[in-house]
Amino acid sequence: MDEQNRRQDFRIDDILAMYDKPINKQEYVKQQQFPGIRSRQNAMIQDIIGKEVSTDQLKGVINHDLASALETLDTKLNYLIGVNMLNDANRSNLKERPINLSVTGASFRTEEQYNKGDYIGLALMIPSFPPTIIELIGNVTRVAQESLKTQHIGIHFTYRCNEEESSIAKYVFQRHRETIRLKAKTEAPLVSTLD
Repeated sequence: MDEQNRRQDFRIDDILAMYDKPINKQEYVKQQQFPGIRSRQNAMIQDIIGKEVSTDQLKGVINHDLASALETLDTKLNYLIGVNMLNDANRSNLKERPINLSVTGASFRTEEQYNKGDYIGLALMIPSFPPTIIELIGNVTRVAQESLKTQHIGIHFTYRCNEEESSIAKYVFQRHRETIRLKAKTEAPLVSTLD
């Protein structure tokens, strides 16, 4: 198995703010041609924000007091951008729900009604700084009716730009590493300091 396929097999369980909606084939074909507007906005914001400014990067270029002031200003601006994006998400129809997520797709419960092969529009808010809202499309690969109102579905993503796939991959791999570290910590034997 090559490295790319092995990495795409990572699956994480999480709770993310999201919404889903059925879309017809014409809408799916139309949306395949263009990334979601929020995906493009988030990519632009990430480009504008760039990497965090740190005092270490500015040593020798400007004096320490000015470097500290710039670092503080950078932190405050990033905070305000993050708060603005969270407020936008809170005004939208995104609701926190459990999801099993991988680079290739996701599974979750929904109150929408789908059939295998249906097309779907999905928006996810990835908890990063600033928060990233990604609008994805895909097709339904699995449906299990749980009650009259809810289904548990599996979907396969159709990526329209590198930013969509990169954002999902980065988050999945980060959460996978966190899970491994947490598991290693909890399974580590307790060392007694008493003699």
